Parts: sequence; structure tokens; C-alpha cells
Amino acid sequence: MAQTFNCTGCGAALEYTLGPEHTLRCQYCGISMPVPEEFWREAEVKQTMSKWGKYLIIFLVITIGIPTCLGLVGTLLGIGGSIIGIIIGFLAQIFGR
Repeated sequence: MAQTFNCTGCGAALEYTLGPEHTLRCQYCGISMPVPEEFWREAEVKQTMSKWGKYLIIFLVITIGIPTCLGLVGTLLGIGGSIIGIIIGFLAQIFGR
């Protein structure tokens, strides 16, 4: 995620995207300046939270989503089996005698 701040030399708006270096060169006046620590620290925190958010979703799908779906399938199979059993029993009474 890019963050914007002003160049100390000419005041131009500069965008910083988290990278290995914490310095920027102004494309207008050519001054090289350090990125303020609060900008790159905030970007690192957001990147870390985004990564852990993905892991949280995977965890929830595995622990809640899959068992719920399997339980639902089992319930539907049980209901279907009961209905088929009732129909077969009813047909056996009608045609079996």
C-alpha cells in the first residue's frame, strides 16, 4: 500500500511503497531523503496484518467451514435415507402381500 508525503526540497507529493530501502529520490528535484519512520513502520504493520488475515481465513475454513459442510451433507444423506426407507416400506406393504 502506497503512502504519500511531501518532498523536503521542492514540496512535491511522493509515494512510498514498502520495500527493502527506506529512502526515496524525488523525481522532480533529485533530492534523496529518508522515509519517515512512521510511514514504513505503519506499512510493515499493515503488511503483517494482511498476511495473518489470510491465515485466519484459512484457519476458519478448516475448523468451521469444512466440518459444517460435512455435517450438512451427512444430515441431508440421513434425511434422504429416511425418506427412501419410508417409501420402500410403504411400497413393500402395498405390493409385498
